[in-house]
Amino acid sequence: MPLQDVTVTIDVAYPAPRIGLGRPAIFAQQVGAGTYKEYATLEALTVDFASGTEAYKKAEAIFKQPNRPDSIAVATYETDIGAALAQFYNRAWHFALVAGDVSADQVAAASFINDKDFKFLAVQVKDDAGREAVKGKKRTLVFDHNVSGEHLDAAAVGNLGSLSVGSITWKFKQVVGITPRYLTDTEIVAIDEDSAIAYVVKAGRPQLSEGWLSDGEYIDVVHGKDWIKVDMENEVQNVLAQAEKLPYDARGINAIEAAATTTLLRGFNNGIIAAKEDKTPDFTISALTREQSDPQDRSTRVYRGLHFEFGLAGAIHEARVTGSIRV
Repeated sequence: MPLQDVTVTIDVAYPAPRIGLGRPAIFAQQVGAGTYKEYATLEALTVDFASGTEAYKKAEAIFKQPNRPDSIAVATYETDIGAALAQFYNRAWHFALVAGDVSADQVAAASFINDKDFKFLAVQVKDDAGREAVKGKKRTLVFDHNVSGEHLDAAAVGNLGSLSVGSITWKFKQVVGITPRYLTDTEIVAIDEDSAIAYVVKAGRPQLSEGWLSDGEYIDVVHGKDWIKVDMENEVQNVLAQAEKLPYDARGINAIEAAATTTLLRGFNNGIIAAKEDKTPDFTISALTREQSDPQDRSTRVYRGLHFEFGLAGAIHEARVTGSIRV
């Protein structure tokens, strides 16, 4: 299901950091006040979370991956995971994981993320009821995996989340330390109908069965939208910060337009933005002149006249080939 609304609201006043767009944060229940800490290695994490704890198990699955992130975070909460997500929402993480796979906490976290327009939640469930509990939630990845002791949610986020945004689709990808399942057509159809993801054997190769979110949108499309937002916010913020003064005329407006164009070109090179038939990037950008801007905006020094559109590169997930044989 393609993303239909690719409008990006840019917040230059509070740009998110470029780093961390693939970084996982494990939310773990623990007695006491909520804490947030980042770890670059599994060994460092064991100082606070011993081997065998639910947080450790998720972290171990992440650090096993060949494309693991530079670091992970662990956020703790005593009773309310939603409050913890709100408290630590602006930290440098992008994929939340729920230690212990407690259904009530997964539902609460999915409801929180559903109301946001940034970041993701990844959960692991074991059955139809688990999938149904979070079905249709925006920005939630649902992994159906019932092999005891394995954490497909953490492995997938750990191996794929930190790759260049837009460069991959999550479907077909492999992870380390997870047992692929041989599922029947009926089982696969049920998982697909809930827009969940399994780790299966297909054409003799272990792979993720799909690359979508619980509401049917594709992970790479929504992740790409986040990347465009973050990169453009930072580019425009840098222009504003580095200039002695950015005049409210063609000079300043051209500088902002150039910064936004830089992001769109990067998005094209990363695979977020499509190529036209002539192989040029499929985007347009326009800027209102000083004279076209609202006088009130000029008096308050707010420029609202930049607009861009782009075509999504998307990905091919199926190929249906027809042919004929001549005798």
